[in-house]
Amino acid sequence: MLASVSMAQAILESDWGTSDLAVEGKNLFGIKGQYKKQSIKYPTQEFKDDEWITVEAAFRKYSSWEESMNDHVKLFKEGTTWNANQYKEVLVAKDYKKGTTALQKAGYATDPDYADKLVSVIEKYKLMEYD
Repeated sequence: MLASVSMAQAILESDWGTSDLAVEGKNLFGIKGQYKKQSIKYPTQEFKDDEWITVEAAFRKYSSWEESMNDHVKLFKEGTTWNANQYKEVLVAKDYKKGTTALQKAGYATDPDYADKLVSVIEKYKLMEYD
């Protein structure tokens, strides 16, 4: 995965590490589920049936941001329990625009503008320089 895409995700998903999920759950990427049987529940916005709804979701809870980053890498390398190749196209992307598009197509987030938001963060902060 390109560094720019990963950094943009962390910035966007955690609001620069200041969101409640990032502070209390050490979760920088908004990954749902459990990590080592630990989770933390928060309301979240999901785009479903052409509208935004609020749902309560369980997010992975980590003991450090390093754990969150390592688990993020593992998710992309190993995929999900239902699809080991879910993020394959993200991993092989050679530029950030292809990477963000592949990420959205893989279903990482329900936001229909997710790829555009990531590209905006990457370009605003020139994160492509780290690729």
